[in-house]
Amino acid sequence: MKRIFLLLTIVVILGVQALPAQAGQGIASGFIKWFQDNMGLEIGSVTIGGVGYSKAVLAPEVRIGRLKMGLYFPVIYKDDLFDPASWYRPGGNNEWNFGSEYWDSDIPKAALDLVSDIVLKFKYLEYGRQLEDPFFFKVGNLHGLTIGHGLIMRGYRNDTDFPGIRRTGVNLGLEVRPIGLELLASDLPVPEIVGARLYFMPLKKSRLAFGVSAVADLAAAKELEGQAGWDAAVGNLVLGGAGVDVDFPIVPRGALLGLRAYAGAAVNTAFVTQDFTSPLPGGKTLTSQDTMDILWNGVPRNWGAAAGLMGNVAFVDWRLEYRYYTGMFRSSFFDSTYERSRSQLVQEYMTYLDDPTSLSNGPTVMGVYGEAGFSILKEKLTLVAGYMWPWPIASAGPALLNAEDELHLALLIKKGLIPVVDLHGAIYYDKWGLVSSIADGSFELFDSRTALAGEVVFPVPGSPNLGVAAIFKAIVARKADGSVIYVDPSDISKGVKIIPAITIETRISF
Repeated sequence: MKRIFLLLTIVVILGVQALPAQAGQGIASGFIKWFQDNMGLEIGSVTIGGVGYSKAVLAPEVRIGRLKMGLYFPVIYKDDLFDPASWYRPGGNNEWNFGSEYWDSDIPKAALDLVSDIVLKFKYLEYGRQLEDPFFFKVGNLHGLTIGHGLIMRGYRNDTDFPGIRRTGVNLGLEVRPIGLELLASDLPVPEIVGARLYFMPLKKSRLAFGVSAVADLAAAKELEGQAGWDAAVGNLVLGGAGVDVDFPIVPRGALLGLRAYAGAAVNTAFVTQDFTSPLPGGKTLTSQDTMDILWNGVPRNWGAAAGLMGNVAFVDWRLEYRYYTGMFRSSFFDSTYERSRSQLVQEYMTYLDDPTSLSNGPTVMGVYGEAGFSILKEKLTLVAGYMWPWPIASAGPALLNAEDELHLALLIKKGLIPVVDLHGAIYYDKWGLVSSIADGSFELFDSRTALAGEVVFPVPGSPNLGVAAIFKAIVARKADGSVIYVDPSDISKGVKIIPAITIETRISF
């Protein structure tokens, strides 16, 4: 199978160079145009788990109407492209054997491996638009993933450490009036993060909807395995949230105007699924009752609410939202940094599971979140910016120095915008606690509450089908076995270590 893939890749590359001579001959002409528009080859290097690899990736992209698909056929190797033993195996899985080593002895395991290897070949598969279409789905690398209007999950990404860690997530929605359902899973075939939203539209001629949603991380303490005292929490603790919401489209999204109002309330908590001994001093036995004590102590606790408007004015999309938190609730609990900050969240919640009385019953933060974005020049330039301005209710002093603000920036420049050099690329940057970290001197460009990634592509002069791409992102530092590295191994509360990763690759289009 591996050698067949290599042979096909070589044949495709050589064959497509020879086919233009036949470009005027009917079917061949159409095939060549499709191939040139949709096929890509990436050749370069990548560092995974501190080990340097070379890579050759065939990456075809297909768009049929509203269906978009990107495939990912990689050979990531250490020494010899033609030696499969040196190829990188994500999570220890040989993604090119399709279960062949198990079919004779363990059919269920072989079937699971087959499914896993197949889904890894999908970088993305998308159809439709959330909140607007009666049916939509996304499969593969997920980014900007949101449930409802985002009070529990907004901007979640499962590809922050791609390609070192590859996940094939799924998000789908189906609406059969008056009922609608959204589902998500962070990875297939065995997900760690799962979620759902069920909504009801009571009026026949209106899209007014009332929803209930929940998201859970079933492996929240996974990164703490092997840390002193924390093994007991692995597999016995779930982080998550649940909430209710209302969505009211006032003016359907159009070329000139769109407007919708929304509101919601939710809780965040840590669920004890099986009794275990707390790693904190005192060694308390934690039970499901401790979970309930976080949520209720004579009055509701650890909840938050939000209400706002969103829509578009011509080519500008916008959002304005009021937020109100109690306890240690935070909006968009599952966000773009969740995968790298969840071990810290487990530690924070462990404090309150150990002593629920230490959690505040009252309001702690309120604030306003605003966001705007636009695409202009035939959608060749896109810019998005958002900021949460918080006011801590219980703290004295300047508001921004005592509460966690959040900043979101994204820029996309497509081919054909910049004359002469035709430079193009994209970048996004998400940061929590920006102002407070600058004020107290703890600011770091890369930390567990920061998400950064982007690429810049430099076309090679005189070679319209050849480009050099510089890819950069902030990733979690990992050991060779895939386990995370902490900033301070003696104090894991400081979080995982985040490092910059820069790779250079050659891209060939046909």
